[in-house]
Amino acid sequence: MIRSLSDSPFPRRWWHWLVLVLAAELLWFGFMYPLVPRSVPAVAFEALLPLPLLGCMYLAMQGMLWITSRNWASWTKQLLAATLVLGVIAAGIWLIDWSVIHTPIVFSYQLIHRL
Repeated sequence: MIRSLSDSPFPRRWWHWLVLVLAAELLWFGFMYPLVPRSVPAVAFEALLPLPLLGCMYLAMQGMLWITSRNWASWTKQLLAATLVLGVIAAGIWLIDWSVIHTPIVFSYQLIHRL
């Protein structure tokens, strides 16, 4: 069903994790598109925001692997996995919402006006 991360060929090496973090950073800055940070602390803060979300995703994947190894009914496994996925999605939406609403007040952001 789901392969263990220790059995998977990806991500094993340090540069695999670096590629994953860089891809997450690019996606994060893409999601924050209309707001562009104008200061170095704002860029640093915005770059660090997706790291807790990546940790949450990793823990959810480990939880799903733990669930699949149990001898439970299929519907129970699916329900628990769906709950973990929805929790990660909710955490991502909350983090984006929080950063869009609260960080422009603390840091200087510029709103890009679309033509």
